[in-house]
Amino acid sequence: MERRPNRRPGRPGSAQRDTVRIGAGGTAPRQRETDRETEVLDTGTRRRPARPRALLASALATTVWCATTIFTPILVCVILGWWQAGAQGSVAVVAAAAGTAWLSGHGVPVDIGPMHLSVAPLALTVLIAWRLAKAAAGTTRAIGGRDAAAVRAAAGLVTILYTGLVAAAAALSSRGPFDADMLPALLHAVPLVAAATAFGAAREAGVLPWATASVWLRRGLRTGMITAGALLAFGAAATGAAFAVRGPVVADTLGLYGNASWIVALLSLLYLPNLAVWAVAYIAGPGFAVGAGTAVQTELIELGPLPAFPVFAAVPNAPLPDYATVLVGLPLMLAAVFGVILTYRSPDLRLPRVTTASIVAAATAALVLGLLAYLSGGAAGRDLLADLGPDPLAVAGISGVQFLIGLVGAALIARLFAVHRRAAEAELVRRDTVVIPEPAPGRDDALPCHP
Repeated sequence: MERRPNRRPGRPGSAQRDTVRIGAGGTAPRQRETDRETEVLDTGTRRRPARPRALLASALATTVWCATTIFTPILVCVILGWWQAGAQGSVAVVAAAAGTAWLSGHGVPVDIGPMHLSVAPLALTVLIAWRLAKAAAGTTRAIGGRDAAAVRAAAGLVTILYTGLVAAAAALSSRGPFDADMLPALLHAVPLVAAATAFGAAREAGVLPWATASVWLRRGLRTGMITAGALLAFGAAATGAAFAVRGPVVADTLGLYGNASWIVALLSLLYLPNLAVWAVAYIAGPGFAVGAGTAVQTELIELGPLPAFPVFAAVPNAPLPDYATVLVGLPLMLAAVFGVILTYRSPDLRLPRVTTASIVAAATAALVLGLLAYLSGGAAGRDLLADLGPDPLAVAGISGVQFLIGLVGAALIARLFAVHRRAAEAELVRRDTVVIPEPAPGRDDALPCHP
């Protein structure tokens, strides 16, 4: 039988506990154990885990997961194609093929036998950038980062670890007919990795300069991005129309590959965003090239022999009819529409600010299209297809002039006719752009009291 007396008064958790056993037959009680010391943990002063250790663990986990989610589907597709081709070649060559495809998504120039490939599949590039941003955001969230120092730490460490994976892939992919040089691989991959991780970490930490920027700057940047996105949507629609019109030629081209046609179709899907950017250059005026000394424009077509690939089967082989050359003015018309919308959304800005915002929008749209034109081009060979895609400077310059005329002209005309007043009356302006003062409480606003 055990008897436990009440605890002594004092601090909770610090009282001593005595256990007394009374044996049968009236023997003296014997103390069973000595006093126990209990450690008291104050939850208010609990030590946080070491930040460097948490940073390293989270960055390593998110970086490996980012690379795994991209590389695994590529490896599965390569293995399926290898089995379908009769499992010819060693496993090392299969892994090198998957690594080469993964590197090409980062814009890394690779060599496949005699062919030099530097055209990045933009669909894979966008997917890689998205996963990198998510990895940096996850690392920032794991360390509880809410300032610029945490952004630099998370984005920097993820960039370093991922760059190591790129260097390892470039070293291990040089097997069989595949080859990738180390220095060009790092020079092409590091800017993409650094930009994506910095954006993801800054967005997660809430330190993006977007919220602190001026109102006219935010509206100009947003209008420019929307204008470029609308033109890209028209380019994608034009690409789909080209594949529909030349559908029989595309089907015959796929039929040449037999059982491997699904691989060719998958590669064509990865390059569809590139074709959309080429279509934008075609609509804007500069056109694009599909080989050295070639030009594909609305009024001029100069082509050489093209390889049997579905992407090249949809390339126009004749100039547009006279009535269809109105497509060249599409960027100007889109810019005019969004210039009016910018004025509708800015009744609180004076005329100089609206004009500056429209200039910023034109410059933003032109820079976005020029960057996409640069990323979508490259080489798919050493002789005939050494020059593919549009000229970035020509695309940015010609489209920028059209955007500037359309946006600034439409904004000025809309303000001249007082469109902002009509927009406010029709409640087409956002509530956060119209200051509605609250009525001051008065003596008449009080509720009447009835006895």
